[in-house]
Amino acid sequence: MAILGKDLLDLHRPRTNTRVEFGASCYWVESAPNPQPYGAILTEVLNLGTEPFQHLLDKLTLVIQQRDFGTAPHAYTEMQKGFGSLPLYRLYWEDFRACGDMEAEDFAVGGVQEAFAEFVVDRGGSLPSFMQQQLDDIRFIQKRYSWFLDTLSAGRVFEKKKGQRKEPLAEQLDERGLGAFISGVSLGESPETDPPQVRSQYRLRGQGREAEIVERMYFVRLLDFVYVEFMKGIQKGFVPKRCANCGRWFLQTPGATYSYCDGPAPGQEGKTCREIGATASFQDKVRNNEIWKIHQRAYKKYFARTRKGTMSRTEFDLWAREAEQLRDQALAAYEGTAAGKTKAEIADRLKQKLNQN
Repeated sequence: MAILGKDLLDLHRPRTNTRVEFGASCYWVESAPNPQPYGAILTEVLNLGTEPFQHLLDKLTLVIQQRDFGTAPHAYTEMQKGFGSLPLYRLYWEDFRACGDMEAEDFAVGGVQEAFAEFVVDRGGSLPSFMQQQLDDIRFIQKRYSWFLDTLSAGRVFEKKKGQRKEPLAEQLDERGLGAFISGVSLGESPETDPPQVRSQYRLRGQGREAEIVERMYFVRLLDFVYVEFMKGIQKGFVPKRCANCGRWFLQTPGATYSYCDGPAPGQEGKTCREIGATASFQDKVRNNEIWKIHQRAYKKYFARTRKGTMSRTEFDLWAREAEQLRDQALAAYEGTAAGKTKAEIADRLKQKLNQN
């Protein structure tokens, strides 16, 4: 049964009054039940291509300008489907996303469709400007936040070695001189867009052991939400990072130190960037460090014995654990001295210990 378009597609519903509840380690958007990790929406925005959405918006704008009643229902529904998949809004904007591949004709027929077309053309004039603002904000975020994050990570090695101290994000910001840029949504570029436009309150979410005091905020703009999500994520150790292999952004979670994403590696069917990166990093480490070279030669020699049956797997596993300890001790001593003779002595002692049997 057909329904009146304006009843289904209320153009005047407050789309941008987005309610978000921020917890200790995640947040919830509107009525969406699944918690979101801090930085998830910003990461989506950084990877988003805006061209398809701009095409849908331009098409709708032209239809309204030309008062094309015949095309208006289709242009509007296609625009809604597209914008319903944008980061943040896709979590709760369900008008057309729930309808899948349904066309405008499935919603309204006959006189009802004519009323729907008239409603879009005559009363939808404010909608394109709202949608254009979302795209403009996304492009601004991509430009400004990419600069900020690239500056934060420039020249920094994210793959920490065992035992190395991981610097807190606030300390990294201070070292990079970025403290002056974190006071507003533009990260310091324009005082006209600072500070974020939000209002907040607190409430108890969940019951019993699951109960948590959360901060509820209402966001008028996507730009404001991304800023708050980003800064709360920085406080908790979440930060988007650019993959060293494919260049796409991925979300780095607290305690992790990856340089590569876990998405498909370009040109490497069946392998992820992280797998490619781990192999490349390991090979580079072995190639440029004498201690690693000695360890790997011994490892290959003893592992070959298990293949030949001259050494049991249990014996090899015991040797491998001891070899790792000897290697790490030698690495610490090797990297702690600059003398060539001393380095050679450390390497020679390790070689003898690893090849005693």
